[in-house]
Amino acid sequence: MRKFLPSLITVAVWSSLYNANVNANQSSFVDNTNPRCLANVPRYTGPIITEDPKSLPVTIEANTLQGNAIDRVIYQGDVRVQQGNRALKADKLTIQTQEDNSHYMTVSGHVNYLDNFIKLQGNTVGMEIEKNDVEITDSQYHLVDRLGRGAATNISLTDDSRYVTLKNSTFTTCPVGNNSWNISGSTIIYDKEEELLEAWNTVFRIGSVPIFYSPYIQYPTGNKRRSGLLIPTFNYNSTDGVNIAVPFYWNIAPNFDATITPRIIQRRGLQLQTEGRYLTELGKGTLAFDWLEHDSLYDKNKSQITSDIGDNKSRWLFHWNHDGTIDENWFIKTDVTRVSDRQYLVDLSSQYANVTDGYLTQQYAAGYANDNWNIALSSKNFQVFRTALKDDIYRTEPQLDINYYNDNLGPFYFTTYGQIVNFTSPGKNNPQTVRLHIEPTLSYTLANSWATLNTKATLFATHYDQDIPQPALYPELEQHVTRILPRLTVDGRVIFERNNAFIDGYTQTLEPRIKYEYIPYRDQSNIKNYDSSLMQSDYSGLFRNKMYSGLDRIASANQIATGVTTRIYDNNFIERFNFSIGQIYYFNQSRTGDTVSPLDKNTDTGSLTWATDGFWLIQQDLLFRLGLQYDTRINEVALANAIFEYKPAENKLLQISYRYANQNYIDTMGLSAASPYRQDISQLGTVGSFPLNDFFSVVGAYYYDVNLKQSSDSFMGLQYNDCCWGLSILYGRKIVNWESESRRSEYDNKLSISFELRGFGRNRNTTAKMLDFGILPYRSTFE
Repeated sequence: MRKFLPSLITVAVWSSLYNANVNANQSSFVDNTNPRCLANVPRYTGPIITEDPKSLPVTIEANTLQGNAIDRVIYQGDVRVQQGNRALKADKLTIQTQEDNSHYMTVSGHVNYLDNFIKLQGNTVGMEIEKNDVEITDSQYHLVDRLGRGAATNISLTDDSRYVTLKNSTFTTCPVGNNSWNISGSTIIYDKEEELLEAWNTVFRIGSVPIFYSPYIQYPTGNKRRSGLLIPTFNYNSTDGVNIAVPFYWNIAPNFDATITPRIIQRRGLQLQTEGRYLTELGKGTLAFDWLEHDSLYDKNKSQITSDIGDNKSRWLFHWNHDGTIDENWFIKTDVTRVSDRQYLVDLSSQYANVTDGYLTQQYAAGYANDNWNIALSSKNFQVFRTALKDDIYRTEPQLDINYYNDNLGPFYFTTYGQIVNFTSPGKNNPQTVRLHIEPTLSYTLANSWATLNTKATLFATHYDQDIPQPALYPELEQHVTRILPRLTVDGRVIFERNNAFIDGYTQTLEPRIKYEYIPYRDQSNIKNYDSSLMQSDYSGLFRNKMYSGLDRIASANQIATGVTTRIYDNNFIERFNFSIGQIYYFNQSRTGDTVSPLDKNTDTGSLTWATDGFWLIQQDLLFRLGLQYDTRINEVALANAIFEYKPAENKLLQISYRYANQNYIDTMGLSAASPYRQDISQLGTVGSFPLNDFFSVVGAYYYDVNLKQSSDSFMGLQYNDCCWGLSILYGRKIVNWESESRRSEYDNKLSISFELRGFGRNRNTTAKMLDFGILPYRSTFE
């Protein structure tokens, strides 16, 4: 490994320089997170003049003027020349008339030249006035409003200032006074229009030490997309060994591009990652396909894993996301991600999916929308990673959704939702169905500036044609079922406002809310549950219109949800504090008739669910959030979460979080049937980033399972970052498997080292990248 790293760094530097790419809207030479990098960068503050320089007048100021009317004019002493965007200062300026009646200007003595893209300092300047071609000797140069500077024995500028040619020159993006790295070449040409710098016979140096030589390289100086190698990534971890990825960016057309990334994983093999992006009249989208022909480590581990992980020879990932609108009314959407096996995301990871989700979705949709109608035809499938559940999922093949809106009925607002869906399942003995549903709703609202009252009457009409392959397995199901249920809701809220009695300049509101809901009971045990599951009851959930997602289970209701919210605003109308508390009182038991439904197993009535929610913006960079639900059926806290975050700067933060889920509540709600984790979830976590000085900073995260008394995810990192280059070292430890019987956790340890030159490729904020290192990536509380 020691011998390997120096050559690896060389490859990284080489490939990032050779045909480097910069995507649109990401400047190569400006580090916006570090203002000190731009401290000595020259600025152009005048108005930009776009007219042809030949048509613009030239003004010259000097202390003295000598010459004759025939062939020579000499300006001396504080000479200043201005033409359009160009400004020149020097001690002496001579204009000589040549034999062909052209004019040649020579400038000498403390020469300073500035326009809207380059600043030059040199000994002498020669210029053919009619051609506007300029030559400067023994000069220093600096790009304007961006990092990029150097020196040259000779600099030439063309008529339109598009090209700058430098002889025996150097270039670096380091600021003045910092020479951590530079490139020297016999000839360097800067193309302003293409935002490209090309160099011949180049030597790359770190400090004064030469690293490599190249006969030719090119790299960008602006925001234009360009085909070429992007900056590589490399790391090492205990599972995969050395991991090297060298991306190649292909700028196919203004509305098409692709990134092709060969990735060498030492203990697995060669993976090819591809991503294409497009923007057409049909919309924009991303297509990605990753392929690993032979995974040596995966094949080796197959014999050691008792559960079914698949028998595929090759490993792959496919992703397609599309979002498009046609003629303003028609739309097309896709969201498709699929992998070769359920271990893929654990072993190889991907930016398109998260291993913690437990499944991947494949969804296609097309539709039409106008002021009164919204129609969508879709299909949805799932790839489930848990073997025990993969045959029990239900696919919608296809599903038609129709929404109609009408607000031209006087004080009433009428909507209708309709659906036709065909549910299929990979399980051979699973029932399947065609479901038809219509849901008209008539609502009436009274509202003013301080109160609202919303009344809704809804009718649920649903018909099922169920195909039951094995009736003996499902004796309660019926082939044809029609279910009709009405629903009535009355929802009112009032907002009281006053000046805060304890804090001058602050306004406080008190917002009580009450909602009554009635749905009669219908026995739904003769209907298979195809798409419904209980939803959590946080404070907002207390006022939902239904307890189940989907349509197969509509619970009876005779209940009142009540709550109150108080908010405090400062004199700038910024909400600094809010707190909500509420509960649901059940006059009758909520039921569906389903014998396995957790609702039907509970005969309790009264005030069963309490929920609170709140946040406190202590100051602009200090925030506290809290959420809690209490369930009287178990007389315990059911769910809770709390987050405290201090974020005074982008690279400085401290976040402390806690989350809790009661196992009794999970069992009561029927949410744990497929989970091997049979105890309370109680996790405490902290994430932090702290700069040690202008160059070094540390980041880290630690999540601790209070019940198991062990860490679930942790990492620590050190980063060095200046205006020229950056280095990050990260070490992390996370759980990748958990056995319920042995109660033992399997960990993966990962060491990552990354190196990058500032000013090449897509230099993202390094602190943000490091905080994404864990299995639980950082999410800002302020968002």
